[in-house]
Amino acid sequence: MLDDTPMIRDLVDWAREHRTSLHQDIEVYQDPLTGLSFRAVKSLPQATKIVNCSYQTTLSYLNAISASSVFQNHKSVLFPPEFIDALRQEDPNIIGHFFLVQQFLMREKSFWWPYIKLLPQPNEFERLAIPNWWPEADRRFLDGTNAEPPIKKREELWRGEWSKGVTLLRERFENWEEYTYPLYQWAATIFGSRSFRASLTIPEGLMGQSETPPDDRSLTLDHIKKDRFSVLLPLMDIGNHSGVNQVDWLPDAIAGYFSLSIRDTIAEGSQIFNYYGNKSNSELLVAYGFILPNPENDKGNLKLTPSPDGMQLRRSQSCHVFHDHAQPEQEFMFHVKTSNGKAGLQELLKSFSEGLMDTMICMVASARERKFIIESPGYCIEKDAAPFGGPLSRAFIQSLSLICEKLQYEMERTEASGANLGEPQNQNQRIALGYRHNQLRVLEEVLDSAMDYLQRAISFNHLCSHGSSRSEANDKANFLSLECAFGWLQMDYRREHDAVMKLIAKDQEEPLPLNWAAVVEDWDRTYWIVWILLLWMLWHRNPDEFKAGYLNDLWGWQSDWYS
Repeated sequence: MLDDTPMIRDLVDWAREHRTSLHQDIEVYQDPLTGLSFRAVKSLPQATKIVNCSYQTTLSYLNAISASSVFQNHKSVLFPPEFIDALRQEDPNIIGHFFLVQQFLMREKSFWWPYIKLLPQPNEFERLAIPNWWPEADRRFLDGTNAEPPIKKREELWRGEWSKGVTLLRERFENWEEYTYPLYQWAATIFGSRSFRASLTIPEGLMGQSETPPDDRSLTLDHIKKDRFSVLLPLMDIGNHSGVNQVDWLPDAIAGYFSLSIRDTIAEGSQIFNYYGNKSNSELLVAYGFILPNPENDKGNLKLTPSPDGMQLRRSQSCHVFHDHAQPEQEFMFHVKTSNGKAGLQELLKSFSEGLMDTMICMVASARERKFIIESPGYCIEKDAAPFGGPLSRAFIQSLSLICEKLQYEMERTEASGANLGEPQNQNQRIALGYRHNQLRVLEEVLDSAMDYLQRAISFNHLCSHGSSRSEANDKANFLSLECAFGWLQMDYRREHDAVMKLIAKDQEEPLPLNWAAVVEDWDRTYWIVWILLLWMLWHRNPDEFKAGYLNDLWGWQSDWYS
Protein backbone atom coordinates (compact mmCIF):
# COMPACT_ATOMS: atom_id res chain seq x y z
CA MET A 1 0.00 0.00 0.00
CA LEU A 2 0.98 3.59 -0.56
CA ASP A 3 1.45 6.09 2.19
CA ASP A 4 -1.81 8.04 2.50
CA THR A 5 -0.10 11.44 2.39
CA PRO A 6 -2.20 13.37 -0.14
CA MET A 7 0.76 14.85 -2.01
CA ILE A 8 2.36 11.43 -2.43
CA ARG A 9 -0.93 10.04 -3.70
CA ASP A 10 -1.24 12.96 -6.11
CA LEU A 11 2.26 12.34 -7.43
CA VAL A 12 1.72 8.62 -7.95
CA ASP A 13 -1.66 9.22 -9.63
CA TRP A 14 -0.22 11.88 -11.92
CA ALA A 15 2.75 9.69 -12.79
CA ARG A 16 0.53 6.72 -13.61
CA GLU A 17 -1.68 8.92 -15.79
CA HIS A 18 1.39 9.77 -17.89
CA ARG A 19 2.77 6.21 -18.13
CA THR A 20 5.21 6.43 -15.20
CA SER A 21 4.49 3.55 -12.85
CA LEU A 22 5.53 2.22 -9.46
CA HIS A 23 5.54 -1.55 -8.90
CA GLN A 24 2.39 -2.69 -7.12
CA ASP A 25 4.41 -4.15 -4.21
CA ILE A 26 6.35 -0.94 -3.57
CA GLU A 27 5.20 1.92 -1.34
CA VAL A 28 6.48 5.45 -0.82
CA TYR A 29 6.86 6.30 2.85
CA GLN A 30 8.51 8.82 5.18
CA ASP A 31 11.61 7.31 6.76
CA PRO A 32 12.85 9.17 9.89
CA LEU A 33 16.44 9.19 8.60
CA THR A 34 16.22 9.26 4.80
CA GLY A 35 12.93 11.12 4.27
CA LEU A 36 10.77 10.02 1.35
CA SER A 37 11.82 6.48 0.48
CA PHE A 38 10.82 3.28 -1.33
CA ARG A 39 9.86 0.21 0.70
CA ALA A 40 8.93 -3.33 -0.31
CA VAL A 41 5.41 -4.29 0.81
CA LYS A 42 6.14 -7.90 -0.16
CA SER A 43 9.35 -9.78 -0.91
CA LEU A 44 10.59 -8.99 -4.41
CA PRO A 45 12.63 -11.31 -6.67
CA GLN A 46 15.78 -10.13 -8.38
CA ALA A 47 15.44 -8.20 -11.65
CA THR A 48 12.12 -6.69 -10.56
CA LYS A 49 11.55 -3.30 -12.15
CA ILE A 50 10.41 -1.14 -9.27
CA VAL A 51 9.87 2.07 -11.27
CA ASN A 52 9.24 2.68 -14.96
CA CYS A 53 9.69 6.38 -15.60
CA SER A 54 8.16 7.61 -18.85
CA TYR A 55 10.36 10.05 -20.73
CA GLN A 56 7.24 12.18 -21.15
CA THR A 57 7.30 13.03 -17.43
CA THR A 58 11.01 13.95 -17.23
CA LEU A 59 11.98 17.59 -16.71
CA SER A 60 15.15 19.14 -18.13
CA TYR A 61 16.68 21.51 -20.63
CA LEU A 62 15.13 19.32 -23.36
CA ASN A 63 11.63 20.42 -22.29
CA ALA A 64 12.63 24.08 -22.20
CA ILE A 65 13.53 23.96 -25.89
CA SER A 66 10.87 21.37 -26.87
CA ALA A 67 13.66 19.16 -28.18
CA SER A 68 11.29 16.52 -29.59
CA SER A 69 7.74 15.23 -29.42
CA VAL A 70 8.78 13.27 -26.32
CA PHE A 71 10.26 16.28 -24.52
CA GLN A 72 7.58 18.96 -24.63
CA ASN A 73 7.26 22.20 -22.69
CA HIS A 74 3.56 21.54 -22.03
CA LYS A 75 2.23 25.00 -22.93
CA SER A 76 4.86 26.86 -20.91
CA VAL A 77 5.64 30.36 -22.16
CA LEU A 78 8.73 30.16 -24.35
CA PHE A 79 11.85 31.92 -23.17
CA PRO A 80 13.09 34.72 -25.46
CA PRO A 81 15.22 33.59 -28.43
CA GLU A 82 18.04 35.84 -27.17
CA PHE A 83 18.06 33.87 -23.90
CA ILE A 84 18.04 30.44 -25.57
CA ASP A 85 20.54 31.30 -28.30
CA ALA A 86 23.04 32.85 -25.89
CA LEU A 87 23.01 29.90 -23.47
CA ARG A 88 22.29 26.77 -25.49
CA GLN A 89 25.82 26.43 -26.88
CA GLU A 90 27.76 26.26 -23.60
CA ASP A 91 25.23 26.52 -20.75
CA PRO A 92 22.17 24.34 -21.41
CA ASN A 93 22.07 23.55 -17.70
CA ILE A 94 21.26 27.21 -16.93
CA ILE A 95 18.27 27.02 -19.26
CA GLY A 96 17.09 23.90 -17.44
CA HIS A 97 17.37 25.62 -14.06
CA PHE A 98 15.37 28.63 -15.23
CA PHE A 99 12.78 26.28 -16.70
CA LEU A 100 12.28 24.65 -13.29
CA VAL A 101 11.90 28.11 -11.71
CA GLN A 102 9.26 28.86 -14.34
CA GLN A 103 7.35 25.69 -13.49
CA PHE A 104 7.46 26.56 -9.79
CA LEU A 105 6.09 30.04 -10.49
CA MET A 106 3.31 28.56 -12.64
CA ARG A 107 2.21 26.37 -9.70
CA GLU A 108 -1.03 24.48 -10.49
CA LYS A 109 -0.82 25.51 -14.14
CA SER A 110 2.41 23.57 -14.56
CA PHE A 111 2.24 20.06 -16.02
CA TRP A 112 4.78 19.00 -13.37
CA TRP A 113 3.05 20.57 -10.35
CA PRO A 114 2.16 17.24 -8.64
CA TYR A 115 5.90 16.52 -8.71
CA ILE A 116 7.16 20.00 -7.83
CA LYS A 117 4.89 20.51 -4.81
CA LEU A 118 6.33 17.38 -3.20
CA LEU A 119 9.91 18.60 -3.62
CA PRO A 120 11.61 20.53 -0.80
CA GLN A 121 10.30 24.06 -1.26
CA PRO A 122 12.49 27.18 -1.50
CA ASN A 123 11.68 28.19 2.08
CA GLU A 124 12.19 24.71 3.55
CA PHE A 125 15.87 25.06 4.36
CA GLU A 126 16.04 21.93 6.51
CA ARG A 127 14.57 19.75 3.77
CA LEU A 128 16.93 21.22 1.19
CA ALA A 129 19.61 19.82 3.51
CA ILE A 130 22.83 20.68 1.66
CA PRO A 131 25.39 22.94 3.42
CA ASN A 132 24.75 25.84 1.01
CA TRP A 133 21.41 26.28 2.83
CA TRP A 134 22.80 25.84 6.35
CA PRO A 135 22.90 28.80 8.76
CA GLU A 136 26.32 30.41 9.12
CA ALA A 137 26.75 28.96 12.62
CA ASP A 138 26.41 25.45 11.17
CA ARG A 139 28.65 26.16 8.18
CA ARG A 140 31.47 27.13 10.55
CA PHE A 141 31.80 23.48 11.54
CA LEU A 142 33.02 22.77 8.00
CA ASP A 143 35.62 25.54 7.91
CA GLY A 144 39.03 24.19 6.95
CA THR A 145 37.70 20.84 5.73
CA ASN A 146 37.56 19.41 2.20
CA ALA A 147 33.93 20.49 1.99
CA GLU A 148 34.50 24.22 2.47
CA PRO A 149 36.00 25.09 -0.98
CA PRO A 150 33.35 23.29 -3.10
CA ILE A 151 30.54 24.81 -1.01
CA LYS A 152 31.88 28.31 -1.69
CA LYS A 153 32.50 27.46 -5.34
CA ARG A 154 28.90 26.30 -5.74
CA GLU A 155 27.65 29.60 -4.38
CA GLU A 156 29.88 31.57 -6.77
CA LEU A 157 28.92 29.35 -9.71
CA TRP A 158 25.18 29.56 -9.08
CA ARG A 159 25.24 33.32 -8.58
CA GLY A 160 27.21 33.76 -11.80
CA GLU A 161 24.80 31.53 -13.72
CA TRP A 162 21.76 33.35 -12.39
CA SER A 163 23.28 36.73 -13.23
CA LYS A 164 24.03 35.60 -16.78
CA GLY A 165 20.51 34.25 -17.28
CA VAL A 166 18.51 37.04 -15.66
CA THR A 167 20.46 39.64 -17.63
CA LEU A 168 19.26 37.95 -20.82
CA LEU A 169 15.66 37.86 -19.55
CA ARG A 170 15.57 41.45 -18.33
CA GLU A 171 13.08 43.58 -20.32
CA ARG A 172 12.55 40.66 -22.73
CA PHE A 173 10.36 38.38 -20.65
CA GLU A 174 7.16 39.03 -18.77
CA ASN A 175 7.59 38.97 -14.97
CA TRP A 176 11.33 38.48 -15.31
CA GLU A 177 11.75 40.12 -11.88
CA GLU A 178 10.22 37.03 -10.27
CA TYR A 179 13.21 34.93 -11.36
CA THR A 180 15.18 35.77 -8.23
CA TYR A 181 18.49 34.37 -7.11
CA PRO A 182 16.98 32.40 -4.18
CA LEU A 183 14.67 30.63 -6.64
CA TYR A 184 17.54 29.92 -9.00
CA GLN A 185 19.58 28.60 -6.08
CA TRP A 186 16.66 26.35 -5.17
CA ALA A 187 16.36 25.04 -8.74
CA ALA A 188 20.10 24.39 -8.96
CA THR A 189 19.91 22.53 -5.64
CA ILE A 190 17.05 20.35 -6.86
CA PHE A 191 18.95 19.45 -10.02
CA GLY A 192 22.19 18.94 -8.10
CA SER A 193 20.67 16.62 -5.51
CA ARG A 194 17.99 14.71 -7.44
CA SER A 195 18.84 14.61 -11.12
CA PHE A 196 20.34 11.87 -13.31
CA ARG A 197 23.16 12.16 -15.83
CA ALA A 198 21.87 12.76 -19.35
CA SER A 199 24.39 10.39 -20.95
CA LEU A 200 23.08 7.48 -18.85
CA THR A 201 19.43 8.44 -19.11
CA ILE A 202 18.51 9.72 -22.60
CA PRO A 203 18.87 7.24 -25.50
CA GLU A 204 19.89 8.80 -28.78
CA GLY A 205 16.89 7.16 -30.44
CA LEU A 206 14.51 9.52 -28.63
CA MET A 207 16.03 12.47 -30.44
CA GLY A 208 15.17 10.91 -33.78
CA GLN A 209 11.65 12.20 -33.26
CA SER A 210 12.94 15.77 -33.18
CA GLU A 211 11.68 18.33 -35.66
CA THR A 212 14.51 20.76 -34.89
CA PRO A 213 17.15 21.61 -37.54
CA PRO A 214 19.98 19.06 -37.93
CA ASP A 215 22.57 21.41 -36.38
CA ASP A 216 20.41 21.91 -33.28
CA ARG A 217 19.84 18.18 -32.99
CA SER A 218 23.57 17.52 -33.31
CA LEU A 219 24.29 20.08 -30.60
CA THR A 220 21.72 18.52 -28.28
CA LEU A 221 23.16 15.04 -28.79
CA ASP A 222 26.61 16.41 -27.97
CA HIS A 223 25.23 17.97 -24.79
CA ILE A 224 23.73 14.61 -23.80
CA LYS A 225 26.94 12.73 -24.52
CA LYS A 226 29.04 15.18 -22.46
CA ASP A 227 26.53 15.59 -19.60
CA ARG A 228 26.24 19.35 -20.03
CA PHE A 229 22.83 19.20 -18.39
CA SER A 230 21.03 16.73 -16.14
CA VAL A 231 17.53 15.25 -16.03
CA LEU A 232 14.87 15.10 -13.31
CA LEU A 233 12.93 11.81 -13.21
CA PRO A 234 9.76 12.28 -11.16
CA LEU A 235 8.93 9.45 -8.77
CA MET A 236 12.15 7.57 -9.56
CA ASP A 237 14.23 10.20 -7.75
CA ILE A 238 12.64 9.19 -4.43
CA GLY A 239 15.17 6.34 -4.17
CA ASN A 240 17.93 7.07 -1.65
CA HIS A 241 21.62 6.12 -1.60
CA SER A 242 23.24 3.58 0.74
CA GLY A 243 26.63 3.38 -0.97
CA VAL A 244 26.01 -0.16 -2.27
CA ASN A 245 25.05 -0.66 -5.89
CA GLN A 246 22.16 -3.14 -6.00
CA VAL A 247 20.23 -1.69 -8.93
CA ASP A 248 20.43 -1.37 -12.70
CA TRP A 249 19.40 1.61 -14.81
CA LEU A 250 17.65 0.53 -18.01
CA PRO A 251 16.95 3.16 -20.69
CA ASP A 252 14.59 1.95 -23.41
CA ALA A 253 13.89 4.28 -26.32
CA ILE A 254 11.39 1.92 -27.95
CA ALA A 255 9.24 1.44 -24.87
CA GLY A 256 9.72 5.08 -23.87
CA TYR A 257 10.76 4.24 -20.31
CA PHE A 258 13.75 4.61 -18.05
CA SER A 259 13.54 1.77 -15.52
CA LEU A 260 15.06 1.09 -12.12
CA SER A 261 15.61 -2.64 -11.57
CA ILE A 262 16.85 -4.44 -8.43
CA ARG A 263 19.74 -6.91 -8.75
CA ASP A 264 19.02 -9.02 -5.67
CA THR A 265 15.98 -10.25 -3.79
CA ILE A 266 14.47 -7.61 -1.48
CA ALA A 267 12.86 -8.76 1.76
CA GLU A 268 9.43 -7.55 2.79
CA GLY A 269 9.59 -4.31 4.76
CA SER A 270 13.08 -3.36 3.51
CA GLN A 271 13.91 0.04 2.08
CA ILE A 272 14.94 -0.09 -1.58
CA PHE A 273 17.89 2.12 -2.43
CA ASN A 274 19.01 3.68 -5.67
CA TYR A 275 22.74 4.22 -6.36
CA TYR A 276 24.19 7.69 -6.93
CA GLY A 277 27.64 6.47 -7.96
CA ASN A 278 30.94 5.79 -6.23
CA LYS A 279 30.98 9.02 -4.23
CA SER A 280 33.12 10.00 -1.28
CA ASN A 281 31.62 11.50 1.86
CA SER A 282 32.90 14.89 0.68
CA GLU A 283 30.80 14.60 -2.48
CA LEU A 284 27.78 13.26 -0.59
CA LEU A 285 27.89 16.03 2.00
CA VAL A 286 28.24 18.88 -0.50
CA ALA A 287 25.68 17.58 -3.01
CA TYR A 288 23.16 15.80 -0.78
CA GLY A 289 23.73 16.89 2.81
CA PHE A 290 24.58 13.52 4.37
CA ILE A 291 27.53 11.20 4.91
CA LEU A 292 27.77 7.41 5.20
CA PRO A 293 29.30 5.60 8.19
CA ASN A 294 31.63 3.62 5.93
CA PRO A 295 35.35 4.48 6.44
CA GLU A 296 36.01 3.74 2.77
CA ASN A 297 33.92 6.82 1.90
CA ASP A 298 36.24 9.15 3.83
CA LYS A 299 38.97 10.89 1.86
CA GLY A 300 41.37 13.77 2.31
CA ASN A 301 42.01 16.15 -0.57
CA LEU A 302 45.47 17.16 -1.75
CA LYS A 303 45.68 19.93 -4.33
CA LEU A 304 48.96 20.17 -6.24
CA THR A 305 50.14 23.31 -8.03
CA PRO A 306 52.70 22.29 -10.66
CA SER A 307 54.83 24.93 -12.32
CA PRO A 308 54.11 25.48 -16.03
CA ASP A 309 57.04 23.17 -16.87
CA GLY A 310 55.85 20.51 -14.44
CA MET A 311 52.32 20.79 -15.80
CA GLN A 312 53.52 20.41 -19.38
CA LEU A 313 55.69 17.43 -18.42
CA ARG A 314 52.77 15.67 -16.72
CA ARG A 315 50.49 16.29 -19.69
CA SER A 316 53.09 14.68 -21.97
CA GLN A 317 52.61 11.32 -20.24
CA SER A 318 50.17 8.92 -21.86
CA CYS A 319 48.79 7.91 -18.44
CA HIS A 320 47.58 11.47 -17.78
CA VAL A 321 43.89 11.62 -18.66
CA PHE A 322 41.81 14.75 -18.11
CA HIS A 323 38.20 14.70 -19.24
CA ASP A 324 36.96 17.62 -21.31
CA HIS A 325 33.84 18.17 -19.21
CA ALA A 326 35.76 18.27 -15.90
CA GLN A 327 36.45 21.58 -14.19
CA PRO A 328 40.02 22.90 -14.81
CA GLU A 329 40.82 23.04 -11.09
CA GLN A 330 40.13 19.30 -10.86
CA GLU A 331 43.07 18.38 -13.09
CA PHE A 332 45.55 18.46 -10.23
CA MET A 333 43.18 17.77 -7.34
CA PHE A 334 43.86 14.39 -5.75
CA HIS A 335 42.79 12.52 -2.64
CA VAL A 336 44.11 10.06 -0.11
CA LYS A 337 42.22 7.34 1.71
CA THR A 338 43.08 4.68 4.25
CA SER A 339 44.42 1.35 3.01
CA ASN A 340 44.34 -2.06 4.66
CA GLY A 341 47.61 -1.75 6.53
CA LYS A 342 51.35 -1.12 6.18
CA ALA A 343 52.26 -4.26 4.27
CA GLY A 344 54.35 -2.61 1.58
CA LEU A 345 54.66 -0.16 -1.25
CA GLN A 346 51.75 -1.34 -3.38
CA GLU A 347 49.41 -1.22 -0.39
CA LEU A 348 50.59 2.32 0.38
CA LEU A 349 50.05 3.46 -3.21
CA LYS A 350 46.42 2.31 -2.99
CA SER A 351 45.98 5.13 -0.46
CA PHE A 352 46.71 7.70 -3.20
CA SER A 353 44.33 8.57 -6.01
CA GLU A 354 45.48 7.85 -9.53
CA GLY A 355 47.98 10.36 -10.87
CA LEU A 356 49.10 11.81 -7.53
CA MET A 357 52.55 10.23 -7.47
CA ASP A 358 53.21 10.67 -11.20
CA THR A 359 52.24 14.35 -10.98
CA MET A 360 54.45 14.91 -7.96
CA ILE A 361 57.39 13.25 -9.73
CA CYS A 362 56.96 15.59 -12.71
CA MET A 363 57.07 18.50 -10.25
CA VAL A 364 60.38 17.46 -8.62
CA ALA A 365 62.17 15.83 -11.58
CA SER A 366 65.84 16.66 -12.06
CA ALA A 367 67.23 17.47 -15.52
CA ARG A 368 68.14 13.82 -16.12
CA GLU A 369 64.78 12.57 -14.87
CA ARG A 370 62.92 15.15 -16.92
CA LYS A 371 64.81 14.01 -20.02
CA PHE A 372 63.83 10.40 -19.32
CA ILE A 373 60.13 11.29 -18.87
CA ILE A 374 60.08 13.25 -22.14
CA GLU A 375 61.76 10.40 -24.03
CA SER A 376 59.52 7.75 -22.40
CA PRO A 377 55.94 9.13 -22.43
CA GLY A 378 54.52 5.65 -21.95
CA TYR A 379 56.33 5.11 -18.65
CA CYS A 380 54.48 6.04 -15.46
CA ILE A 381 55.90 5.03 -12.11
CA GLU A 382 52.47 4.21 -10.65
CA LYS A 383 52.25 1.33 -13.13
CA ASP A 384 55.77 0.08 -12.31
CA ALA A 385 55.73 -2.89 -9.89
CA ALA A 386 59.33 -2.11 -8.87
CA PRO A 387 59.67 1.70 -8.90
CA PHE A 388 63.02 1.60 -7.07
CA GLY A 389 64.57 -0.39 -9.88
CA GLY A 390 64.04 2.34 -12.45
CA PRO A 391 65.51 5.74 -13.25
CA LEU A 392 62.97 7.73 -11.22
CA SER A 393 63.67 6.19 -7.79
CA ARG A 394 65.22 9.39 -6.46
CA ALA A 395 62.21 11.46 -7.53
CA PHE A 396 59.91 8.80 -6.08
CA ILE A 397 61.43 9.11 -2.60
CA GLN A 398 61.46 12.91 -2.77
CA SER A 399 57.81 12.92 -3.87
CA LEU A 400 56.80 10.62 -1.04
CA SER A 401 58.60 12.86 1.43
CA LEU A 402 56.80 15.96 0.09
CA ILE A 403 53.44 14.18 0.26
CA CYS A 404 54.14 13.51 3.93
CA GLU A 405 54.85 17.20 4.47
CA LYS A 406 51.62 18.15 2.71
CA LEU A 407 49.59 15.65 4.74
CA GLN A 408 51.08 17.07 7.94
CA TYR A 409 50.20 20.60 6.85
CA GLU A 410 46.60 19.62 6.00
CA MET A 411 46.21 17.97 9.40
CA GLU A 412 47.47 21.00 11.26
CA ARG A 413 45.34 23.39 9.20
CA THR A 414 42.18 21.32 9.74
CA GLU A 415 42.82 20.99 13.48
CA ALA A 416 43.45 24.73 13.84
CA SER A 417 40.26 25.67 12.00
CA GLY A 418 38.16 23.53 14.35
CA ALA A 419 39.88 24.38 17.60
CA ASN A 420 37.13 26.62 19.04
CA LEU A 421 33.94 25.09 17.66
CA GLY A 422 32.58 23.68 20.90
CA GLU A 423 29.92 21.01 21.21
CA PRO A 424 27.47 20.55 18.28
CA GLN A 425 23.98 21.93 18.93
CA ASN A 426 21.98 20.40 16.06
CA GLN A 427 22.01 17.70 13.40
CA ASN A 428 23.89 19.81 10.83
CA GLN A 429 26.66 20.49 13.29
CA ARG A 430 26.84 16.84 14.34
CA ILE A 431 27.16 15.75 10.71
CA ALA A 432 29.85 18.38 10.08
CA LEU A 433 31.83 17.49 13.20
CA GLY A 434 31.71 13.79 12.35
CA TYR A 435 32.89 14.63 8.85
CA ARG A 436 35.75 16.74 10.24
CA HIS A 437 36.88 13.94 12.61
CA ASN A 438 36.77 11.38 9.79
CA GLN A 439 38.87 13.59 7.55
CA LEU A 440 41.50 14.06 10.26
CA ARG A 441 41.56 10.32 10.86
CA VAL A 442 42.24 9.65 7.18
CA LEU A 443 45.03 12.23 6.99
CA GLU A 444 46.66 10.88 10.14
CA GLU A 445 46.46 7.22 9.12
CA VAL A 446 47.83 7.84 5.63
CA LEU A 447 50.60 10.04 7.03
CA ASP A 448 51.58 7.35 9.54
CA SER A 449 51.65 4.70 6.80
CA ALA A 450 53.67 6.88 4.44
CA MET A 451 56.16 7.94 7.11
CA ASP A 452 56.57 4.35 8.29
CA TYR A 453 57.26 3.15 4.77
CA LEU A 454 59.52 6.09 3.97
CA GLN A 455 61.68 5.47 7.03
CA ARG A 456 61.96 1.74 6.31
CA ALA A 457 62.67 2.36 2.65
CA ILE A 458 65.53 4.81 3.05
CA SER A 459 67.09 3.10 6.07
CA PHE A 460 67.84 -0.15 4.24
CA ASN A 461 71.10 -0.83 2.41
CA HIS A 462 73.39 -3.77 1.77
CA LEU A 463 76.44 -2.35 3.55
CA CYS A 464 75.20 -1.49 7.03
CA SER A 465 73.84 -3.89 9.60
CA HIS A 466 70.85 -1.72 10.52
CA GLY A 467 67.56 -1.66 8.61
CA SER A 468 65.62 -4.49 7.03
CA SER A 469 66.90 -7.85 5.94
CA ARG A 470 68.21 -8.32 2.44
CA SER A 471 65.24 -10.54 1.60
CA GLU A 472 63.02 -7.41 1.82
CA ALA A 473 65.17 -5.40 -0.57
CA ASN A 474 62.77 -5.53 -3.51
CA ASP A 475 60.30 -3.33 -1.63
CA LYS A 476 62.87 -0.84 -0.34
CA ALA A 477 64.74 2.15 -1.73
CA ASN A 478 68.30 0.92 -1.41
CA PHE A 479 69.76 4.34 -0.76
CA LEU A 480 73.00 4.76 1.13
CA SER A 481 73.51 7.01 4.14
CA LEU A 482 76.69 9.06 4.44
CA GLU A 483 77.64 7.15 7.58
CA CYS A 484 77.31 3.80 5.81
CA ALA A 485 79.23 5.05 2.80
CA PHE A 486 82.28 5.91 4.87
CA GLY A 487 81.68 2.73 6.88
CA TRP A 488 82.10 0.70 3.73
CA LEU A 489 85.36 2.56 3.05
CA GLN A 490 86.58 1.53 6.50
CA MET A 491 86.00 -2.16 5.78
CA ASP A 492 88.20 -2.33 2.69
CA TYR A 493 90.41 0.75 2.85
CA ARG A 494 91.12 1.27 6.55
CA ARG A 495 94.21 3.47 6.11
CA GLU A 496 92.51 5.82 3.67
CA HIS A 497 89.36 5.88 5.84
CA ASP A 498 91.26 6.86 9.00
CA ALA A 499 93.13 9.64 7.21
CA VAL A 500 89.92 11.11 5.79
CA MET A 501 88.14 10.89 9.17
CA LYS A 502 90.94 12.90 10.79
CA LEU A 503 90.64 15.58 8.09
CA ILE A 504 86.87 15.80 8.47
CA ALA A 505 87.12 15.95 12.28
CA LYS A 506 89.67 18.75 12.02
CA ASP A 507 87.55 20.61 9.47
CA GLN A 508 84.42 20.28 11.63
CA GLU A 509 86.31 20.87 14.89
CA GLU A 510 84.66 17.72 16.22
CA PRO A 511 86.18 14.80 18.17
CA LEU A 512 86.35 11.27 16.80
CA PRO A 513 84.25 9.21 16.32
CA LEU A 514 82.23 11.71 14.31
CA ASN A 515 78.64 12.61 15.13
CA TRP A 516 77.28 11.97 11.65
CA ALA A 517 73.88 13.46 12.44
CA ALA A 518 75.53 16.85 13.02
CA VAL A 519 77.73 16.54 9.94
CA VAL A 520 74.86 15.61 7.62
CA GLU A 521 72.72 18.52 8.75
CA ASP A 522 74.85 21.14 7.00
CA TRP A 523 77.63 19.34 5.11
CA ASP A 524 76.06 16.27 3.52
CA ARG A 525 76.57 17.32 -0.09
CA THR A 526 80.17 18.39 0.55
CA TYR A 527 81.16 15.07 2.05
CA TRP A 528 79.25 13.08 -0.53
CA ILE A 529 81.44 14.81 -3.11
CA VAL A 530 84.52 13.91 -1.04
CA TRP A 531 83.39 10.27 -0.87
CA ILE A 532 82.69 10.06 -4.60
CA LEU A 533 86.11 11.59 -5.30
CA LEU A 534 87.69 8.94 -3.05
CA LEU A 535 85.91 6.20 -4.99
CA TRP A 536 87.23 7.55 -8.24
CA MET A 537 90.80 7.78 -6.88
CA LEU A 538 90.72 4.24 -5.45
CA TRP A 539 89.36 2.84 -8.67
CA HIS A 540 91.86 4.77 -10.77
CA ARG A 541 94.75 3.62 -8.56
CA ASN A 542 93.96 -0.10 -8.86
CA PRO A 543 90.89 -1.14 -10.85
CA ASP A 544 91.39 -4.84 -10.08
CA GLU A 545 91.55 -4.25 -6.35
CA PHE A 546 88.49 -2.04 -6.48
CA LYS A 547 85.95 -4.79 -6.95
CA ALA A 548 83.42 -4.26 -9.72
CA GLY A 549 80.62 -5.41 -7.48
CA TYR A 550 81.14 -2.56 -5.05
CA LEU A 551 81.44 -0.06 -7.85
CA ASN A 552 78.23 -1.17 -9.53
CA ASP A 553 76.25 -1.13 -6.30
CA LEU A 554 77.49 2.12 -4.88
CA TRP A 555 77.74 4.14 -8.04
CA GLY A 556 74.32 2.96 -9.23
CA TRP A 557 72.71 4.19 -6.02
CA GLN A 558 74.47 7.52 -5.80
CA SER A 559 74.09 8.51 -9.45
CA ASP A 560 70.36 8.92 -8.80
CA TRP A 561 71.09 11.51 -6.12
CA TYR A 562 73.75 13.50 -7.96
CA SER A 563 72.77 13.41 -11.62
